[in-house]
Amino acid sequence: MFKARTPQPGEKLTTPFKWKETVEFEFTKKTIFMMAWTSLLPDLLPTDARNLVDLASARYPVSPDYEKLHGMCPELVVGYDKDEWVFFGGTFSPWHSGHQACLNLLPDEKTCFVLPDRNPWKDVQEVDPVLSTIELAGKIKFKAHQFLVPTFLLDPKKNPTVEWIENLKKAYPKKKLSLLLGFDSLVNIPTWTRAQELLPMLDTLYVASRLEKDDEQKNAEAVVKKMNPEINVVFLGHHAHESQSSTKLRKR
Repeated sequence: MFKARTPQPGEKLTTPFKWKETVEFEFTKKTIFMMAWTSLLPDLLPTDARNLVDLASARYPVSPDYEKLHGMCPELVVGYDKDEWVFFGGTFSPWHSGHQACLNLLPDEKTCFVLPDRNPWKDVQEVDPVLSTIELAGKIKFKAHQFLVPTFLLDPKKNPTVEWIENLKKAYPKKKLSLLLGFDSLVNIPTWTRAQELLPMLDTLYVASRLEKDDEQKNAEAVVKKMNPEINVVFLGHHAHESQSSTKLRKR
């Protein structure tokens, strides 16, 4: 987790960087008095809070400002030196134990970016990126190489997976781009926007179970391999929260 603190009264930064004209920061390895950056948001002015979310988003490769921040302060960006990036996208409305199980099952060494976003099948809804970030940060339990990426919360439009994967593939052709998803999403991949173009750009699908049987796994794997024979499909196993769903929770 990215840690930060606000300056003490009268304190001056020794090597400051300016972000979006309102956020001034410097990078330090000293963590004394620091806290998770999301803990600062409630005490900031709305514009400053949003710009801090924007700065935090720029640490990750889906942000259009990733290269800008890397050039400004390379110590702050995440995953630049990794061979593989794993993305876990969804509305997460609300985040629940099934989502958490996906992160728990993913091997510890994998670098994973959690991407909350709007529902691609519904009209674009207004989302407060600051409040949504605070809420998710308070619920998700991250392992060492897992990160909350609020980039799409700042962008009031639909973000089909194929579009941002395509951009990443062009910018970083040597990177392995992979997805973490539940089995229900694996089955639905053929219905995703430009699925025939998306699958060949992906290296691995890491799949958490959703009450499916072995033959259903084989059938679903066969479908995606027709679109990309080289893709790896890794079934992460069953867990205790497979029946949990955001839809059920919202209806309650």
